Amino acid sequence: MRALLAAVGLVSSLVQMQGLMAQSLMGDTRPPAVPTFTRPQSNYLLGCGGCHGENGISNSKLVPDLHDQVGFYLNIPEGREYLVRLPNVAFSIMSDQELTDVLNFMVFRIGGASVPAHTAPYTIAEVARLRKQPLNEVSLVDYRKRLVDLLIGQHGASQKLRVYGSDRY
Repeated sequence: MRALLAAVGLVSSLVQMQGLMAQSLMGDTRPPAVPTFTRPQSNYLLGCGGCHGENGISNSKLVPDLHDQVGFYLNIPEGREYLVRLPNVAFSIMSDQELTDVLNFMVFRIGGASVPAHTAPYTIAEVARLRKQPLNEVSLVDYRKRLVDLLIGQHGASQKLRVYGSDRY
């Protein structure tokens, strides 16, 4: 097993060296760019991105897309609370500060055009209070469906909100 791991490491190193040599021969001696992420972006990727996708785009029949959609929930207080009270959010191992930053990143960066004008960012106190009231005693499918129907019917939210769980709507 150790020999296999050593061989994999050696091959990986050789591939990296080959790439650097090719860059050098072409006159480009800079190392390949390493993307940098803000702390909230990194925490989003670690805690949410595995399912919701790096940019909030997922397999939307299985997991809700967030890109240009998540902001619609902030049209109503119940929708704003919903995002924090979802069990995977409320029970996150992130601190209240980290979770607040991730929620604001998710809403204002990933939510894009779906965010209502003049929407206030989440506050640490708000997130701390709401995460103590997780939605763990309701049918999340039914709860979300009711919110989506309200957002589409009364607030002009995108019909794309219905894609997730569309076999249930």
